[in-house]
Amino acid sequence: MLEVAALRQLTHDLAAAIGAMGLQTGEFGKPELVEMSAREAEKIFQGYAKAKPSKEDAYAAARAFLRGQKLDAWQKDLVASAVAEPIQEMSGVTVLGSRRLLELLGSYEAEAKRGDLWRLTWHGLLYSYFNYVPSLARDESTQAGWEALRAFLERTWPLIDQQVGRELVPDWIGILRKEHEVLTAAPVEKYSRAYLRGETEVTDRLAADLGIPPSSWFWHALVLDTVERATDDTDAEFRGLLPRLLNLIQGKPGFRDEALEAILIRYHACKGSPQDEQLRDYVCQSTVWKNPKLKAAGIATAWNRVPDTVWEMVLGWVNKQNLEDFFGILAARNNADEGRLDFWSKYLTQVTWTRLVFGRDTMILKRENPNIRDLIAREEGAYAQLTGKPEVDAFMMRIGSYLFIEFSKKPNACYVYQSDQLPFEPYLRHYDGGTSDLAAGYNTNCALRIVHREGWASRAEADLRRLGISPDRPDVRRAVSTGAATASTMRGRNADTGVTVFRKEASASDSDVPSLRALLSRFPGALMDDLRKADGGGRLWIKDPDQRVALASRLEERGFKWANSRQAWYYVER
Repeated sequence: MLEVAALRQLTHDLAAAIGAMGLQTGEFGKPELVEMSAREAEKIFQGYAKAKPSKEDAYAAARAFLRGQKLDAWQKDLVASAVAEPIQEMSGVTVLGSRRLLELLGSYEAEAKRGDLWRLTWHGLLYSYFNYVPSLARDESTQAGWEALRAFLERTWPLIDQQVGRELVPDWIGILRKEHEVLTAAPVEKYSRAYLRGETEVTDRLAADLGIPPSSWFWHALVLDTVERATDDTDAEFRGLLPRLLNLIQGKPGFRDEALEAILIRYHACKGSPQDEQLRDYVCQSTVWKNPKLKAAGIATAWNRVPDTVWEMVLGWVNKQNLEDFFGILAARNNADEGRLDFWSKYLTQVTWTRLVFGRDTMILKRENPNIRDLIAREEGAYAQLTGKPEVDAFMMRIGSYLFIEFSKKPNACYVYQSDQLPFEPYLRHYDGGTSDLAAGYNTNCALRIVHREGWASRAEADLRRLGISPDRPDVRRAVSTGAATASTMRGRNADTGVTVFRKEASASDSDVPSLRALLSRFPGALMDDLRKADGGGRLWIKDPDQRVALASRLEERGFKWANSRQAWYYVER
């Protein structure tokens, strides 16, 4: 009986103890409430573990340091979080660029070796390490200061790691234990390799736990290192990595232009450099580099980052797409292709400029027709509109020294004009579409008028040959020239529209021998034969056995003319 009484008393005392702890509402043996409290405590701990001082206080400490003032113990801890912060009152300089930085880091390191360095002070320096923005650096000393900070963190990390121990480890300590490579002289190598394998989880966790901001040098280095590694691969491997590279750039747009420059130059070096629609559509977006045709109008200036041959490659892709879109979507809507797409495709490598001109009906149809909507979006900033014929669209293209105007609906003919004798401006935003501009050749002289009646293709091919234009040779590589509808060496602005236009104006420098030699060096096999004499007789000749379109266009712009008798170009002296 005594045992039973003792058991009852023990049970009563246990229940009272549980009640006193506030656990009577939970089922004994179920740890949900304890786990919830633990999670809350962990959250609070992690917050304190990477807490940063007031930004204003840290900024004030950094400013005092740069002014040569002696910091007290509290300010010395504060300044760690602001060593990469530009101080506006001192023309944007940072503590990283100060001559006293090494002294400051040395004092921190001495404390770390004694075990006296406050962990949050070291975390503040880590924060500054990732918040460094190279583009804001004023001089080489700032970059050198950042390198010194990195080396300090790498040296002292083992001391901090040891000091923390294994209990209640902050997230940023945990991730650094696994990813300490981020403090080495090759901080992004591991992560760029992972990106190329399609693995982004580690980098995402690193950014979250270490608080790496979007503007950090880390992302700049990661993007460029990833791109550099991809461009070092074979053509096939590089092209296979393009979707991942573009996805990376989209996610880190602040470093887009440098990456795109490297990608486009490498792609141009690929054998044949076949069109890549994803690359074309991305780089030609109005929010990225814009349509390459707009470079000639001084709008898409980002294309100046790459050599002309690279720009010409993408311009060729756009021209090809324009040709296919016009006849495959616009003319086909009116059953008016009549074999024109197949015909003009035979001259595709010689097309150096295109422009779409949309009628009112097409602009209305974009609301319900996704193909037309996408087409107009791709041509944003480059297309024009027809005001006189709402049901008709037009297509401009330049081949050699001629500008061609095709219309999307019968019975309109194709008009061919000499590009230096146009009856209209090629960069206007609006055209009537009739005999006052695009179809002026109906009433006045034009170089050629192609009427699309039965048998037109064979007649047109013969007429084009008489103009010196023959179908592409199968082995001719894509070569486009300046992208301007009219030959240009002088830029001006149309008084009515404000749009930049180009006009031909030859000068003595057009026949300058050194510049011509530099031009010809880009076209192996092309030769210069200068037969000019002191008394004014003779001519300067350029011979190109391969008769490359790109070279022909450049020579034409300089004032050269083609001589059928010698199958060569000669400079027209003025």
